[in-house]
Amino acid sequence: FSRDFLRALQICDVPQFRPGQSCRSPKVYASTLIFESSPECAWKTKSALRNTAGRGRAWFHPDAILGECADQIGDTKLHPPTKRDRWESHGTRLDYYGHDNEYTYYDSKVLADLNIEGQGPLWLPHEMRVESFMGQRVTKKDGSPTGYHFHNFFMSTEEIIFKYATYGHADKKARKKKSIRYIHDDLMMAVMCTLGKHTEKTESSFESI
Repeated sequence: FSRDFLRALQICDVPQFRPGQSCRSPKVYASTLIFESSPECAWKTKSALRNTAGRGRAWFHPDAILGECADQIGDTKLHPPTKRDRWESHGTRLDYYGHDNEYTYYDSKVLADLNIEGQGPLWLPHEMRVESFMGQRVTKKDGSPTGYHFHNFFMSTEEIIFKYATYGHADKKARKKKSIRYIHDDLMMAVMCTLGKHTEKTESSFESI
């Protein structure tokens, strides 16, 4: 998070952080400026492109969530477990059991039997990251970012290739491509930025942000 936004989360009355949450949409997350491989290479945000035809680009991490809504911290009597796609208790929430903020079956088949209304299940660590629609994304009034993401900050091309060949959604052909620029659009942007070739969607330098 940016320093001023993190400070606001600490001292302001944030509705998502009030005690006694239902835990259905307890997350606050940033509108994130992306630095690609170097502080000198950054994607323009939507606010920076408001007078052009470009769409801009901003990510939605980091995320903040109240501890009482986190798995292994919150009370399972108040927030009964939901059904998931791995052994029912692990993995992604099933449709209508809380996935994408839809709780129809969770209400009728879990909470109703316990005479509970309106509560949500506790959040597993990966849900705090991937369930991006179940909370509030915050930007500054002028549209500028509230967080920063340092993407592909590696010391060598070998490390970058290893990442793309092995990480969560790997590219099996990453090691065979003749240049890292052809592995992913993000790396194409980083290479072109390094060469001093910018587009309307990228900042020309750190000072231009």
